[in-house]
Amino acid sequence: MLKLGVIDVLNVLPVYYGILKQKINIPAQLILGKVTELNNKLNSGDIDISVVSSFEYAKNYHQYYILPNLSISADGPVRSIYLFLDKPIDQLSRDKIKLTAFSFTSVHLIQFLLSDFNVTYITNETDEYVGEVLIADEAIKRFYQRKDGYTYDLSELWKQKTGLPFVFALWCVRRDVYHQYRQEVLQVYYALLTSKKTSEKYLTQMAQEYFRGIFPDQQSCEFYLRNLHYNFTPKYQDGFNFFQKEMLKIAKLQKIAPLEFID
Repeated sequence: MLKLGVIDVLNVLPVYYGILKQKINIPAQLILGKVTELNNKLNSGDIDISVVSSFEYAKNYHQYYILPNLSISADGPVRSIYLFLDKPIDQLSRDKIKLTAFSFTSVHLIQFLLSDFNVTYITNETDEYVGEVLIADEAIKRFYQRKDGYTYDLSELWKQKTGLPFVFALWCVRRDVYHQYRQEVLQVYYALLTSKKTSEKYLTQMAQEYFRGIFPDQQSCEFYLRNLHYNFTPKYQDGFNFFQKEMLKIAKLQKIAPLEFID
């Protein structure tokens, strides 16, 4: 049986809810993990199919195919990936920004967004820092605590700077797995699409079940889930390709990955 990676955060529910609630059967073993863990497991072959950071695909595309019509994206604010600052963003100079350990894409996105500022990036607690990047459920909880002086939505900053949507994650399959188990991969893929379509009907129910401990109320949770985009249309592909071009400029990528999909 194929192994399918599932990020253990709220923003994947509108794809996986039908599966997790056993409304949709899927011929795969579900493997839960942080997105960085799933990146590593797919890269090493410990799992076969997974949602991964879009930057993971960009960096190691030769190992993967993309599953069409699936992504975690935003066209404007994403409302779960924030830069929390002690000062206004335009006053940053020779400051330190702490990066999350649980995102491969966001840590590169922030370096593009702050490329005009003289800042240093750290990943530990030993140094003093004026800002911190957080993602997913942890970022949402921090946002609603309202204890930070200034809060910036990274996807909103990207939209303001480029005019494009941003793609945070893609569903990918290892090429060797696809070539060896094509029919099994297609069965998993169709189950994911069916689950996504089914899950659209349950956003209110999802919010009611999962808002506690993350959002202050059900309505805020539902608004968040409805704001996200889970397709990978040409407009979103353009946003992803532009991100790759910017990563090439600042030497975070060596070449732009072609978008290669399963048949």
